[in-house]
Amino acid sequence: MTPAPTRARQAGRRRARHAGLALALAGLLGGCALPGASSPPQFRDGKLLQRPPDLPQRASVHGVDFYADDTNACGPASLAEVLRFSGVDTDVQRLKPELITPALDGTLQYDMLGATRRASRVAYVIDPTLGALMSNIAAGHPVVVLQRLGITAGTWHYAVVVGYDLGADTITLRSSTARDLVLSIGQFDATWAGGGRWGFVALRPGVFPPGATAVRYLSAVAPMEGVAPAAARQAYRAALEHWPDAWVAMMGLGNLAYARKDYAAAAVHFAQAARAHPHDGDPLNNLAQALLAAGDIDAARGAIAQALAIGKPHSQVYARTRDEIERAASAKGSRD
Repeated sequence: MTPAPTRARQAGRRRARHAGLALALAGLLGGCALPGASSPPQFRDGKLLQRPPDLPQRASVHGVDFYADDTNACGPASLAEVLRFSGVDTDVQRLKPELITPALDGTLQYDMLGATRRASRVAYVIDPTLGALMSNIAAGHPVVVLQRLGITAGTWHYAVVVGYDLGADTITLRSSTARDLVLSIGQFDATWAGGGRWGFVALRPGVFPPGATAVRYLSAVAPMEGVAPAAARQAYRAALEHWPDAWVAMMGLGNLAYARKDYAAAAVHFAQAARAHPHDGDPLNNLAQALLAAGDIDAARGAIAQALAIGKPHSQVYARTRDEIERAASAKGSRD
């Protein structure tokens, strides 16, 4: 028997891939070559290029804790700062075992995102632009950034951006042993470009970063299904209030209901997704499996027939679901 519906088996990876939600992570901290060294500047002659129209001249985020660190724990220190700001009870010592990779003497970007999700926060990777970074600061979200410090060999370093002033040409960071490190915008951007201009915010479920689309936000929520299901459920529900036609959120709620064996609720969510996205067979396949798990073989047959008629994007999966339904029907008939 198939253990779970399409995309419920691999809630984040398979569903994200189909819907175009895969996160493109940069390399890893400690010994990788990241793109961005030749990236053109985004701040020139005192002006922010491609400045968002509603971006204020200056902004700062108040109340961000500071953990001084001049060792290899800049990752845990930076993450502790933004998680505590978002209301998570944690600290550097508790995060170190999750984040430090001894062989690298540092922290992987992937692990920063994973630890954020395990703390029931949405790890949202921002667009690699100064405009996006500053928009998040203006919205009250401190931003974890990856920098490459130094001209030749360079050192990978995490810090937290907490403020900017376009008129004064400054960026303010929590960094290493400096509570309020002030750099010129160009100086900061050169180090950030060396890290691929990678950064993220840690958000309470249902808090949306500026400029977020349903696809981008839900790509950040999907990996939470397996590690923080209650937070994922809250985020999906908030997403549906924000984007009522977000069928991926409906699928996510169905996945979560299926995982806790609430097959009736899962069927409701998958049916909603099928109505919202009628040219995709995956919601109907999931609906068929939820109905089968609930014991309604006839309804499961009807749902999978519709999925097979659509035929995409996973026709072979739908065929296997049909065969599973027929095996269940035969077993039931033999018992009767």
